[in-house]
Amino acid sequence: MHLAVRRRSVGRSRQLVMSLVFFSLLQMGCGPEEYQKPIQQFQDASNSVISTTRAFLNNMNVIEQNAKLDNVVFQKEKLDLSDLEKIEIISPEEIRIRTQALDALTQYTSNLAELAQGKAGAAVGDNTTKLSSSLKGLAEDAKKLPAAKGTFFDNAKFSGIVSGAASAIGAVAQLIVEHKARREIETSIEANDAAVTLLIQQISDDAAGAYLRQKSQLGAYGDQLSKDYQVALNGSPDPILLLSFAKTLKSYRTQSAQLTQANPGPAIEKMKKAHESLVAYVKSSKNPKTLAELVTAVQEFVTAAKPLGQAVQSLISAS
Repeated sequence: MHLAVRRRSVGRSRQLVMSLVFFSLLQMGCGPEEYQKPIQQFQDASNSVISTTRAFLNNMNVIEQNAKLDNVVFQKEKLDLSDLEKIEIISPEEIRIRTQALDALTQYTSNLAELAQGKAGAAVGDNTTKLSSSLKGLAEDAKKLPAAKGTFFDNAKFSGIVSGAASAIGAVAQLIVEHKARREIETSIEANDAAVTLLIQQISDDAAGAYLRQKSQLGAYGDQLSKDYQVALNGSPDPILLLSFAKTLKSYRTQSAQLTQANPGPAIEKMKKAHESLVAYVKSSKNPKTLAELVTAVQEFVTAAKPLGQAVQSLISAS
């Protein structure tokens, strides 16, 4: 009997030791695949969203130029191709600042993932400091840009929001570099995160605004096509002309559908949700509930980001 009691005691001791070893490994960054996989998925989805957002914003100018071309043709005005090329709703510099800011935010979120694994080392601190400096530079670049050309893009406002995010990330970086206590760093992450998520939201809003403007231009084009078709019907239309109208209308409907699918705004919004879930996980006791919430948020982001690449390429080809 004494032997059986001793065996049970040894068994419980081994279980306790194994639990402590597993916890230690998790804190040292050797966490389970359930944690590593969503972080990698977040990074991959973010890279996809950044590249597609860049292409989508670039396409704004093509849509505007095509709208002007359509109007010239419909009104039977003189065509000057050089004038069309001068139409620029968003400049390459405005696009660069927004996509590079999104890239810096992605890298910052990845650093938070490192911290969640207990990796608050010099490399994470140095990289987070560089991200803060990078955002400060982007804020200065945005401040130098001229006022928006009668569009929803507000460069002065964007500069201020980027500057706020840079300061927030810089505050977190300073604590990491100074080797402050883990709990102090986590508290700073949570306290400063509003400025970070505000920047992600602003980039999402800019993308959504770009989508609405492109949608409006395509809608105006569709209205003009309908009017011209009615005018053609009032006379004695050539069947070949009517078939040409039908082909053009089919192309218009395809492009409208592709535009809806290519809007990066919702995916960036999901990216923000995933970032917020990771911040919540960093501050939590790393229990299964917060991990499950993180995995769900990342999966929703991945699902939103996955079709964007092909959709944007199809839109550009149609444009």
